Amino acid sequence: MKTNTFKRLLSLVMALTLTFGITSVSFTPTLAAESDAEAAGEASNAEPAKNEYQVVSPVPSGSSVEPIEQPPRLTTLQGKKIALVGGSFSASVTHAVIRDLLVRDYGCITYYMTDEIGKSGTYNPNSPGDKSKAFQKNLKDYGIDAVISGNCGCGICTVKETGNGLAAEYAGVPAVVVGAEAFVPQIESTGYNRGVPVVRTAAYPGAFANDTTEEQQRKAREVLYPQIVTALTTQLTQAEADRIAGAVAGVNYDDIVFTGSHERVQQFYEVYEMSDGLTVVPPTREKVEYYLQYTTYAATDIVNSRNGVVQDVPPANKVIYAYQVAVNAIMAGCPPEYMPLCIAIVRCFANGNFYKSLASTHGWTPYVLVSGPISRQLGFSYENGMINEEANKLLGRFISLAMLNLAGYKIKENRMGTFGYMLPFAFAEDEQACLDIGWNPYHVEKGYDLNTSVVTCGSTLTWGNPIDIGTKDPDKAIQLLAWDVTEKQQNGLGNTNPREARMIWMTKDAAETIASGCSSKTELQEILKNTARRPLWMRTYAHYWANTGSKIHMNTTFDQHYNDIKRGASTENVERDYVSTTLTPEWLRGVVPYETLDTTQTISEGNTGFVITGGDISSRIQIMPGGDACSFNVNLPRNWDELAACEGYSSINGYNLPQ
Repeated sequence: MKTNTFKRLLSLVMALTLTFGITSVSFTPTLAAESDAEAAGEASNAEPAKNEYQVVSPVPSGSSVEPIEQPPRLTTLQGKKIALVGGSFSASVTHAVIRDLLVRDYGCITYYMTDEIGKSGTYNPNSPGDKSKAFQKNLKDYGIDAVISGNCGCGICTVKETGNGLAAEYAGVPAVVVGAEAFVPQIESTGYNRGVPVVRTAAYPGAFANDTTEEQQRKAREVLYPQIVTALTTQLTQAEADRIAGAVAGVNYDDIVFTGSHERVQQFYEVYEMSDGLTVVPPTREKVEYYLQYTTYAATDIVNSRNGVVQDVPPANKVIYAYQVAVNAIMAGCPPEYMPLCIAIVRCFANGNFYKSLASTHGWTPYVLVSGPISRQLGFSYENGMINEEANKLLGRFISLAMLNLAGYKIKENRMGTFGYMLPFAFAEDEQACLDIGWNPYHVEKGYDLNTSVVTCGSTLTWGNPIDIGTKDPDKAIQLLAWDVTEKQQNGLGNTNPREARMIWMTKDAAETIASGCSSKTELQEILKNTARRPLWMRTYAHYWANTGSKIHMNTTFDQHYNDIKRGASTENVERDYVSTTLTPEWLRGVVPYETLDTTQTISEGNTGFVITGGDISSRIQIMPGGDACSFNVNLPRNWDELAACEGYSSINGYNLPQ
């Protein structure tokens, strides 16, 4: 593994090479339309005659968010009104200490997590939500002079707690965000990418969850408090803004950014963090122009746009041209005919159902489901070993590079998986098998025509460990499925939302068994709403002891928490659990001596997908719990059949299924 020190040394070597050896070219380019190949009426996809490549950048330079001029910091805290907001990771402990010190030392009037002040949560400057607007109004109505938000201790909560600070800065109120040391880069990059050049932070040493209440109080008093006072009373500097923004200037969309051998190209992209560490295909200007022929987009058409409005693609919020999509597709090794799929995937990046979980410490892995005739024409596999087939692997690799270069996700900066991430993957559905058993394919369930080509982007927290269906009895097969649904929870033991989104894979044989007693995927979902139920005692136990952010066991008894959930209390991001007294689940009979149990629902309508995939050599089901999914249709150019024929494919109409 290459260390940061190694990368710095390699960067120096590259700089010296650029200065004294290989030439780096930066100039106002000639459009590809003026190339010799174009003049001859042909586009070239050829490699250079010698081992030297002139390559372009995969990273967009324009942002959909204009930076603001931040309000000045305070000259003194004496008598000021300070709002302490948030609530994650023991904020009830650290905020209380900070509040008391502000009152003691400066006579501050503090508003600590009150209903009157509220909080913004995740802040989108281009389209602030009602919660953010209400929070900003309260800051003004109460005459708040400064905001302290916290605590940031996980990938998702960091975005939320930083959002409180961003909403304050946009409202003209200086803010400081409290976070564990490891999350300071994410706080800063979140602010920068959302138009706040400098987000002042107070860094908590270590992890909140590892410390006792007494240790948290000590660190709040001795470590956080001095940082907060300094952050709120020292004026912002250009040096801070430059450090956070970085030194890389924007480039024109088709500027040549480096010239060199294949090996040097690899080093260039890795040093400048434009590669996921695997070998990339050098993206030359000529090759990009060739790839763009396979889309309905011109080079500078904005991909993340809908009805003429640019959609934010967090965390970097860049304006993404079709040109950069092509660059990343080439680098991933995708052939040109994948371009319509790559464009559709990037459109999914702007959908909150896809991106909202990808920064989490829990390590959501993105995937794409390719549906409709395009999946069959281009050979995306739904057979045994599907994600390791070439087409599936290449499209997954595109997602990996697009997340880095187009969306702006960087490991340990704003993608905070504790144990890291698996590589993204792609798969397809056996849509003919769906029709054979009387079920609709996934994209048809989502409202698309059977022969419309669609991509669906989602994410998952697990991989492997499927269940075998060792029976032809559909009722027993559904019971096995229901049992595994209750086991495959978000956050391991299911300490957060028990009704999370799931994608459920079934091999053809397993689907046939279930379909013999279940006429549709919709009916199956309804059955599981009633049968896939988790004992409330298990749900409470997980939330009580395995919730590192709130330390619930320090504030209430287990029985009180059990009854609170049963009565409909909210738990973190879950508005309420759906608890009922039901018959004991079949798989627990003989284990618990009760005919009935308090159980909670684990399936919600509309957020569970069923996909027949994985071939027909076994009867297995794989449950993929994780984030929500979103779908977009794949737009093909009018001359698609002609273009596809150049790559060896027959007409796409030949891959339509009878309706």
